[in-house]
Amino acid sequence: MKNEELFNQIRNRNLSTEDFRKNADLLSLFLAEKTQVKIPEKDRVKVVLILVLRSSVAMLPAFLKYFPDSPVGFIGLKRNEETAIAEKYYENLPELNKDSVIVIPDPMLATGGSLKQSIEILANKGVLAENIYYTGFIGATVGVDIVSKIIPKENITLFAVDPELDNRKFIVPGLGDFGDRYFKTSKA
Repeated sequence: MKNEELFNQIRNRNLSTEDFRKNADLLSLFLAEKTQVKIPEKDRVKVVLILVLRSSVAMLPAFLKYFPDSPVGFIGLKRNEETAIAEKYYENLPELNKDSVIVIPDPMLATGGSLKQSIEILANKGVLAENIYYTGFIGATVGVDIVSKIIPKENITLFAVDPELDNRKFIVPGLGDFGDRYFKTSKA
């Protein structure tokens, strides 16, 4: 099955959890490979994977296949559903510096707020913006615009960009709450 078909299937809110996970895992492999190709070969040994809890966890196995010796760090951000602003509740990062090459796999880029906050945390550790790569399934135009002012646009890898957000700041048409669908934690 082609990647476009897999992606169109995960947009279907009635897709079974099993099929959603299977398709998301296959697409994660595709996206991890696309990300690896963007990083100069000499810099691949400097890659640190940074997961923004919790949806990013679903993409970790695919990225470890392409970056098998990379340290993995975690930033916990919980979105306030009323304000759509994320609040940090957890941070566990390996040693970082200006030579670190950061890859942030995170399925959704809606407002760009969580990713911007994550990038600021990394910058405070000495990481250079040009060494940060973001990879996701889907983004909204507004989020892509915000993040591309912080890191180079060519460092952003998305399978699709949707034009807008709804009044709850969810991507439209989007694919629902990725984390809830992947981890089957609520009706998404």
